[in-house]
Amino acid sequence: MTIENFKKVIDYFEEVYFCGQISDPIFHPQFTEFLKLLKGKRTVIHTAASHKKEEWYRKAFEANTDAYWTFGIDGLPKDSHKYRTNQDGEKLYEMLKIARKHLHQKPIWQFIVFAYNENDIDEAHQMAIDIDVDFMIVNSSRWLDDNDPFKPVNPKHSLTLT
Repeated sequence: MTIENFKKVIDYFEEVYFCGQISDPIFHPQFTEFLKLLKGKRTVIHTAASHKKEEWYRKAFEANTDAYWTFGIDGLPKDSHKYRTNQDGEKLYEMLKIARKHLHQKPIWQFIVFAYNENDIDEAHQMAIDIDVDFMIVNSSRWLDDNDPFKPVNPKHSLTLT
């Protein structure tokens, strides 16, 4: 989408949510420009990408300090790549910490429960408390069968912890 077309869209909406299904929204080449244009409107970004440089994240946070950011880090940062292929969870956790310092709104650590991380929830929650971000637990209902290696043994978690 071009900047010109995006300006037409934001004339009609008070809220804009960026979340990807095929790709992460932060990869749009003019993403930070979009954020600047959205000052004064509720802006929500969901990301799980760790492929941008730290400098880029800082510019994005500064482009709209009122935006709400959610970071998908599923498990402890060192293990998140087990589901999110090629994600550098440790780097993204560091970007979450930087976001907390730049944004007016507390960023959210979104944690999808899987078999490999279900026993790490308490530790991850404490890590979120330590850096003063919100912690959101998500259970997936997409399991195809009981033999799925990612299916949690005890899918009891379904609340948001702050």
